[in-house]
Amino acid sequence: MSSDYFPSFDGNLPKVKKHHRPAKPESPLHLKHRETARIFLLNQAGELFLIKTHWDPGTGLPPRWLTPGGGVDPGETIIDAAVRELFEETGHKVHPKALGELELSLPFKMEWVSGHYETGIAHFYRLVVSDDFKMDETNWTTDERRDVIEYRWWNISDLLQSGEIVGPPGLAEYLENHFSGR
Repeated sequence: MSSDYFPSFDGNLPKVKKHHRPAKPESPLHLKHRETARIFLLNQAGELFLIKTHWDPGTGLPPRWLTPGGGVDPGETIIDAAVRELFEETGHKVHPKALGELELSLPFKMEWVSGHYETGIAHFYRLVVSDDFKMDETNWTTDERRDVIEYRWWNISDLLQSGEIVGPPGLAEYLENHFSGR
């Protein structure tokens, strides 16, 4: 896991993949739109598994805690992306039916230090795993190896009281309203 890398803003904007460029930008500052598939991964004690990561280089944003997940690839369904991302980021393989119904679709807007911004929709499923769950980093991408700082199980109340940044924007409020008391 990376510990010495921090994506400060040096005047160079992040590279944006063609399929992440907004089809109809809201303004010249709107550089990226990305749909993601994410998983509320819970253990038997009701703790939430989160991964602390840096933002893409060039955003200038501080690290934040995310649920396992990532971008929906062109031609991929949201559920298929959730299954793929869960395996890539944790090594945990599941059948799509194990994730159940889509729990949340959270639109977001994140402003970069430069004033440019990205929008997106984070789609969330929920999965409870057994106590023998083991994190496996084998399938991480080069970017994940660069960006991941740490991962851990969080008591949700402790997380919300910690002052740590949780992403995407709006997720902390959702956790507070739908996972209270954990």
